[in-house]
Amino acid sequence: MSDIIPITIIGGGIIGCAIAYELSKSIDDIFLLEQNDKIGGENQSSRNSGIIHAGVYYPQNKGPLKAKLCVEGNPMLYKFCEEFGLRHKRTGKLIVATSKLEEQYLENTLAVATTNGVPGVEKISGEKVRELEPNVRAISALYVPTTGIVDSIQLVKKLYGISQAKGAWFEPGTKVIDIVPKDDSFEIVTENKSTFETKILINAAGLHSDEIARMVNPNSPYEVLPIRGEAACFYETRSNLAVKMNIYPAPHGVFIDTSEKADVPFNEFERLLSGGKVVKTVGVHVSPTIDPRTNSIGPAYTIGHGKTDLTTNLRELKHYYQRVKAYFPNLKLEDLHLYQAGIQANLRNHYDFVIERDAAHPNCINLVGINSPGLTSSLAIAKHVRENVLKC
Repeated sequence: MSDIIPITIIGGGIIGCAIAYELSKSIDDIFLLEQNDKIGGENQSSRNSGIIHAGVYYPQNKGPLKAKLCVEGNPMLYKFCEEFGLRHKRTGKLIVATSKLEEQYLENTLAVATTNGVPGVEKISGEKVRELEPNVRAISALYVPTTGIVDSIQLVKKLYGISQAKGAWFEPGTKVIDIVPKDDSFEIVTENKSTFETKILINAAGLHSDEIARMVNPNSPYEVLPIRGEAACFYETRSNLAVKMNIYPAPHGVFIDTSEKADVPFNEFERLLSGGKVVKTVGVHVSPTIDPRTNSIGPAYTIGHGKTDLTTNLRELKHYYQRVKAYFPNLKLEDLHLYQAGIQANLRNHYDFVIERDAAHPNCINLVGINSPGLTSSLAIAKHVRENVLKC
């Protein structure tokens, strides 16, 4: 390596590894630092539902990057999985309405999907729902054919392996504790007190991306609000529990406060969002996993547990049962088991992804608040970052 590293990426989750994969196609001596002992061990990358989203939930006036990069990233991810033999499945998705009010929510979602250019989305009748999924009950639904599932851990390992083979350097177990901007470079200080300089710095640190951004520029305005997503699961122990597709309720908002959690109508979500008290949720959904005959139910969102707590005060199983019984009536409470928990890097009072060069130090590219649909968007995000690198 040269005395000054050309490009350093902080963060070895799905986003950092996707960026390393994209840049290593034509750039030598890329250096990636990951604070965990293994690449891909970061909370969001190793603990998520593994769903390949279509792009139907992201209104362009609220999240132009989410809208664009999810729709672009969806076919890129399928192509990558097919090329390298990764476990994945194009399951399709039903977004179901169980009441006339929820049918109005479907119309809102269909409008977003149409504006975003999501292919093949159509509204179908309750009879068609039962034809596609006999165990699901709805009066109507949106059919979304490009939704699927992927083995996210296998995906990260493949991106890592390809990047390493092309010459990228990976340093797991290396925590960055300070960054000192210089005239045209950055001095990186790690926990073991080693230091080096890099010309271009890419901040893909996930839950800690706001902390890295403030090391570069103390005036960085972004604050990660960690939101824990919990899930239960059930096994297809009888035929009336079988599902082939991802089954989602009509989207709505969740009012989030340290003292109170309650579902609110979708139109109220838009009104309350400006107060930073509501996060958009696609609802507690039933999804097949990459493991046959195992289906997940989630997520259940909670806050106040920080960036690392995965075990304190987990939701009871009845929470999941109550939220899916209207559209998945054959499920019984005793069918459920706790499955997994992960933590999302949501941004306080900010809906969209942040992918931008730092205002004071433009050779630093920050990726902050890369939550869902970050997995689906990962390869498109990497290409977007490459465009920014070429401007440095």
